[in-house]
Amino acid sequence: MRAPAPVPEASSSPPAPTRLACAHLPAFPLQVLLRRRPELRGAPVAVLRREGPQAEVLWASQAARRRGVARGMRCAAARGLVPELHAEPVPEDILDEAADELLRTLLRRSPRVEPCLDPRGAFWLDPTGLERLQGDLPTWAGGLRRDLEALGYAAGVAVGFTRFHTLALARHGSLTAPLVLASPAEEAARVGAVPLAALDLSPVLQDTLEKLGITTLGGFLALPAADVRTRLGSAAAALHARASGREHAPLRPTQPEDPPEVALEIDPPDDDRERLLFALKEPIACLLRQVCTGGDALVELRLTLELDHEDPVVTTVEPAAPLQAEPDDLLQLLDLLRLRLDGLTLAAPVQRAVLVGLGARARAEQLALLRGRGRDLAAAARALARVRAAFGEQAVTRATLRSAHLPEASFAWEPVSEVTCPIVHDLPANHHEALAAPPLCRRLLPRPVPLPRRDEADEHWLAASGLVRGAVVRMAGPYRISGGWWAREVERDYYFAETSHGDIAWLFYDRPRDRWYIHGILD
Repeated sequence: MRAPAPVPEASSSPPAPTRLACAHLPAFPLQVLLRRRPELRGAPVAVLRREGPQAEVLWASQAARRRGVARGMRCAAARGLVPELHAEPVPEDILDEAADELLRTLLRRSPRVEPCLDPRGAFWLDPTGLERLQGDLPTWAGGLRRDLEALGYAAGVAVGFTRFHTLALARHGSLTAPLVLASPAEEAARVGAVPLAALDLSPVLQDTLEKLGITTLGGFLALPAADVRTRLGSAAAALHARASGREHAPLRPTQPEDPPEVALEIDPPDDDRERLLFALKEPIACLLRQVCTGGDALVELRLTLELDHEDPVVTTVEPAAPLQAEPDDLLQLLDLLRLRLDGLTLAAPVQRAVLVGLGARARAEQLALLRGRGRDLAAAARALARVRAAFGEQAVTRATLRSAHLPEASFAWEPVSEVTCPIVHDLPANHHEALAAPPLCRRLLPRPVPLPRRDEADEHWLAASGLVRGAVVRMAGPYRISGGWWAREVERDYYFAETSHGDIAWLFYDRPRDRWYIHGILD
């Protein structure tokens, strides 16, 4: 009988700790805005929570911070400090698009990536098992940072062992060199020195801790957990549990969802718009059904036309309202596509067409498109969508008021995304008198038109502009506007000039330039 094989002794060394990396993009909404508007780099810029002078400043660029703009400040107060401040909100869909692009980039470095929901712009990655493909951890982390830099983002990268610690070190670390920690002990030592100001705590909690003399994460972790909950509240207790490692959650990798796509080979290649539209009808119907599976609705159709030995042509169509897989919606989409195809210039016949449908969870009122009595808002929205399809997305706009000093800067044109009924206000008690003398409408010219030098003896000097008729019989004013010392000195004396033909012009005398301009007409 053979002796039993010896049982191998259990290894006395503990298993190697699991590695975890974190990439953090500071001021993510501000970086997204500057990436979309590179001409604003170096200028004072702020990201707002919403539009309006009372909107809260969420992020401010370094140039704006140097001049006193801070988070939590109102937009009007910030512009009082920095008159040329560029301030606007960054919509959630823009942030989602940027986060999705980042996720796809990071997946080239690791197959396991989890986006962090708070703060936005942070990602955890699993770097294990990639040494043979991408080198050791410092090389891998350096490549990760360079990938983000190539996209136009500044990011801190830390490779450690736990979620909270790697996030804290990435937020506080250098934006030029990644940090790779050799052991959990080194990670704990380094994270203890992270200042609380780098963690974006609530102002109330940070102020309370500063009064207690606690300014670093290590000082906060030294507090007994029971006392933290009792004296500082549940939010501080949850932060203490995450920072101390008592709450550990495994990495939850996320994979981006590719939108539905349908491709059509066109043989032989063709450039006739009607035949192309007929060939695309069934693929579009199929794509619409795929997008609407699960309750979504189509909000954008992307079309790529691959030409015969020429560069492809890419275009998009956005309907007035989310579309469902219904016959009427399909006809509406085909109509918009026909208008868009008629406006395209094809350098060669089309040999392949690729359709991509972008969907979104539509609200019930969007899908219902309830019609009001006397007005069909849905039909108006469809008509405007046809105009956009024929002439471009910026063809349909409306004026919105802005807080500005000069009349020509007091409004801006924004795209019209939906059609709404005007708001009717209650009439005043003397509305009969108001209707008897309706207010005049001031029609602004695109730019102030310079006038010839005024001759006091020539009553027809204003008629030389071609915008009004007759001699000037009465002038009301001046109404002075001054300012602009921060960019270009402005000192204007505005007048209303009435002519013998009944025309009323709105003009001003530019004092620094010693010249008259006509700015508008009253109808």
